[in-house]
Amino acid sequence: MFHAFAAVIVLAGAPGARAAPRRHVDPDAIREARREEGGRYASPRAISHYLEARRHARSGDAERAAEQLRLAVAYDEESPELRVSLAEELALLGQLDPAEGEARRALELAAGGASASEAQVLLGRISAARGQPEQAIRAFQSAIRIEGTLGEEGGELDPEPWRLLAAVHAEAGDESAAVRTLEDLAKRAPEDGSGFRELGRAYLDRKEPGRAERQLRRAVQLDARDVEAHRLLAEAHEALRRDPEAREDLLAIVRVDADDGPALLALGRMAVRQGDLGQAREWFHRHVRASSDAADAHVRVVFQWLEGSLGAEALAAARAGIEEAGPDPRLRFAEGLALQELRRWAESAEALAAVKAEAGEIFVSARIALAEALSRAGRHGEAERALEAPLAAIPDDVRLVTARANVLERAGRSRDAVALLRRVLAEREKSEAGEDLSDLHAALAESLVRAGRADDAVAALRTAVASRPGDEVLLYALGSAYESAGRRDAAVAQMRALLALNPDHAEALNFVGYSFAEQGVRLEEAETLLRRALELRPRSGHLLDSLGWVLFRRGDLRHAVECLEQADALSGPDATILEHLGDAYRAAARPADAARAYSRALGSVADELPPQAPRRADIERKLRDVTASTERSGRR
Repeated sequence: MFHAFAAVIVLAGAPGARAAPRRHVDPDAIREARREEGGRYASPRAISHYLEARRHARSGDAERAAEQLRLAVAYDEESPELRVSLAEELALLGQLDPAEGEARRALELAAGGASASEAQVLLGRISAARGQPEQAIRAFQSAIRIEGTLGEEGGELDPEPWRLLAAVHAEAGDESAAVRTLEDLAKRAPEDGSGFRELGRAYLDRKEPGRAERQLRRAVQLDARDVEAHRLLAEAHEALRRDPEAREDLLAIVRVDADDGPALLALGRMAVRQGDLGQAREWFHRHVRASSDAADAHVRVVFQWLEGSLGAEALAAARAGIEEAGPDPRLRFAEGLALQELRRWAESAEALAAVKAEAGEIFVSARIALAEALSRAGRHGEAERALEAPLAAIPDDVRLVTARANVLERAGRSRDAVALLRRVLAEREKSEAGEDLSDLHAALAESLVRAGRADDAVAALRTAVASRPGDEVLLYALGSAYESAGRRDAAVAQMRALLALNPDHAEALNFVGYSFAEQGVRLEEAETLLRRALELRPRSGHLLDSLGWVLFRRGDLRHAVECLEQADALSGPDATILEHLGDAYRAAARPADAARAYSRALGSVADELPPQAPRRADIERKLRDVTASTERSGRR
């Protein structure tokens, strides 16, 4: 597997991959080159086949493009330009040896110039694809020397060799050499920051936002109008949780292009995050106005409001879109999700039922959401029928199968849910269709746990893990099943084993940290684990809830309340978060706030699967106690 930097370098291997376009061969230039080499004109047939190859290349058909280029070369064997073009198509097809041969023949034919540079670049890419960094470096350095000569002679300078050489250095861990390479390019092309931009992009792909930020800052210093560099810089600043700087990056984009839709949408999202709903509405309005597809723009806005758990705003945006663009199925789907956020199940079902099969892929998602709405409204038979059509079309779709299992469980038919999942799993294993098997195993385990068969869930998952020992989905599910079976030490040990495999597994970090908080042990370590998880997923309400609970256990009530309030704002009505928040308010001597939190928690317990009667009784007791305490205080 290639790393992010290698992906910048490698030309072949990825399906549909194509190198960044370089200097296109101009048929007139080929004719001119032939005249300069001795008065011989390029063959018209060679030019014809070359143009046909270009047509196939634009449509993504590398095989036919290569076939036409072979014919072009046959009619003009001395053309380095045609041989480089053929070499590029062969490399795209993964035929690296013939590609290298054509590139080397082009070098023999070219007396320097653009074709020689392109041949060296291609040789460098081929060496990188073969895992030969030293050869790649030499080839890219040769291309840089050729490009330098071209620049001194007043020709067009191609920055690609510098960018690729920097990527090789960065892949080898030599960031300073990568920067030196790009600074050399900056001296020759003072307003070209593309090399720093691409280096920053690669660091972002590697989840190294600090390094990415340094390179992207340099990119925008060199070219303040590079919109993509500003966009990537905003992404880096958001990853570093430096929202004010990210906002400035986005504003820089809007100053260059006032109608940049993604930037306007991102500014609205940041305003939602900061709680400035008026400003968010203004940015979203501008986003919609700038879009050529009003329905799509409104849908995007709805999802930004939903991400902020602002159901009323999401519903208003969806209905504004319907009023402007008509009953587009995307908007009815968004309307249905907004109504679900508001727990208005019957209205949600009505909106989602309006999404018909002609809507394509969105129909499946709408039917899953419709089944959820109907099920929560107690209309279990209708919920099952809502899934019949998509299940008939794609019977082994994991999303649909698990949605039907959930409907069965809400109807009190846990045994049927388990039987359904077992049957689909057996069919998939018999047909050796391994895709999504892990998700099906995890869903079956969850159904077994909800049916009161946690030990069976553990047994089933241990068997699955034995056949797929490195599968992170299964390992996490097994840890959760151990906890449900009352084997807390085994659960934590399992999650630690998963973290040894993947130290950045946010859910496993959360599991271990929250387990320690529940037990009231190793709270300092728990806080460290949870803060690491939040670095990976800073907008997770459940991670913030876990951290808030750790802080509560450590006696830091002020910060616990702040954290739990943020968790509630991000996640919407969630019984666990609201119960924790009520406990924190109560400990902080805020009984009225605690009563409101417990009341909201009771409203959310009914949404859990299956309904939690003991949990409800516990929250009701807490609400009675805090209400009685408030009344006694009032009488005094």
